[in-house]
Amino acid sequence: MSWGVLDRLVGEPELFFDRCRRGRPHVFTPPSLPQEAPRTRELTQALSGGLMRTPYVEMVREGEVVPASEFSTARVVAGRAEEGFADPERIMRLLAEGATLLLPQLDQWNASVGALTALLSQDLGRTTEAFCFATMAGRRGLDVHRDDADVLVVQLAGRKEWTVYDAPADGHWHPGPVPHPDEPTLRTVIGAGDVLYVPRGAPHTATGNEGLSVHLALTIREATTNRLRQTLADLLTEPGEGLALRPLTELQLMDSVSELMETARKRLDAVTPEELLARARGPLPSAPRAAPVDWPSAN
Repeated sequence: MSWGVLDRLVGEPELFFDRCRRGRPHVFTPPSLPQEAPRTRELTQALSGGLMRTPYVEMVREGEVVPASEFSTARVVAGRAEEGFADPERIMRLLAEGATLLLPQLDQWNASVGALTALLSQDLGRTTEAFCFATMAGRRGLDVHRDDADVLVVQLAGRKEWTVYDAPADGHWHPGPVPHPDEPTLRTVIGAGDVLYVPRGAPHTATGNEGLSVHLALTIREATTNRLRQTLADLLTEPGEGLALRPLTELQLMDSVSELMETARKRLDAVTPEELLARARGPLPSAPRAAPVDWPSAN
C-alpha cells in the first residue's frame, strides 16, 4: 500500500493503527525522519528573520501564557507602530529562565511542515495541524493535561522525558489540566528522530531532559456538524468511514487468506473422493444467489 508520509513517520503503519485501536501510547523509531520535517536551523532563522510575530510566536511559563510584551518588540511599518514582533534575545533569555517557546500552526507558514501535515491528513482522512515546542533541560512547559486530539510527537533536537497516562474509558473528560492522574502507562525519554504517539484524552506531561529540546506536535482531529470529535480509534472501528475504506493492510490480507484456506480445508475434509469425482464429471451445483446490496445514499 502506498502512503504519503505515515510509513516514514512511524515505520510500521499497522502497529500504529493497532495502538490507536487500543488507545495505547507508543514510541516509534523510524530509520530517518521525513524530509518534510523542519530543521531546527530553519526555525532559528525564522525567529531571527524579523517577520515572526504573535500569534505565531507564544511562550509559556509555569503553565501560564507569558504576556507578549515580555518576548516581543514594536516596529514602525509604513509609518504605523506595530506590536508583537518576536525578539530573539528576549526569547532566549526567557528560555534560559525556564519558559517554553511555542510556535502554533507551523503548517500555515512553513512550506515543509505544510506539506507534512497535508500528506498526513491525506493518509488518515483527518485534519492535521502542527505546533512546535522548545524547552531547556529540566524544564516543563505544562503540567499534566489532556489534549482534544490524537498527537504524534516528532522529536527534532535534544531529548525530552514523557509521562503518559490512560485516557478515560467512558469518554467523560474535558481537555485541560489533570491535577491527580492515576499511575502512568508510559514513562520514556525520546531523542531526536523518535516519534511518540499520545492518544486523544490521555493525560501527559513532558520535561526537557538534555540540551534544548525541540519537538513538533502533529495534532490529528476532525469535527463535523452533527457529531462530536472522534479519536483515531473511533475512525478505525467504524464501518464505512475514513480509514475503513482503505485497501486491506498486509497483515489484514494475510489474516483473510489464512481464513479462506482454513475454510477450504474444512470443506475438502467433508467431501469423499467419489463425491469430488462425481462433481468434476457432472454439472457444478448452482451458486447461491447473493442478497441485494443496500448501497448507502450518495447524499
